[in-house]
Amino acid sequence: MSTLPYRAPRLLRAIPIAFVIFLIARTCCFADDAATLDSWKDSFHTVWQADSCEGEWQTWNKYWGQVHAFYFGARGYAGWFANSQKLLARVTDPTANAAVAAQLASLGRRIGEEWAKQDACRKVRTSDTFMERATEGGKPALLDWQNQLDKAAAADSGDGASIEAAIKAINAQLDTIGAAPV
Repeated sequence: MSTLPYRAPRLLRAIPIAFVIFLIARTCCFADDAATLDSWKDSFHTVWQADSCEGEWQTWNKYWGQVHAFYFGARGYAGWFANSQKLLARVTDPTANAAVAAQLASLGRRIGEEWAKQDACRKVRTSDTFMERATEGGKPALLDWQNQLDKAAAADSGDGASIEAAIKAINAQLDTIGAAPV
């Protein structure tokens, strides 16, 4: 009878190492995303100042916090930066990837400017729940747009065309509701 100690399979032993690598990579990406968002701070401040409704209902610090929640996630929403990376992973053509990334950045700023506003002032709601439909009816929903982008990415052949078509459709909806272009 052998008394060799039990050894975990290699995969199980690799999990802690993979997790550490993930945390380091995520920290690096998060730092880049935070720097990118900080570089847009003045632009978001201008949007907040220009909206007379918003100034009455929400302070700049609260609005900026909501911008952070939009980009980095909150309350079940993964955040625009994370969702954009997930979409871009489907675009394998490098030139198309850069073009789609620029379009997603522009779309994100446009949506984020509106979504971060106080409910009474914004033109975009978060989801399509009964309560939100009742209180913010007629406003398009952020999570519906994310689902639309996810479906487009799943159907994309790697050239970004499906995602670009979804971005174009969402921009058309933003035009319809009067959201300012970036």
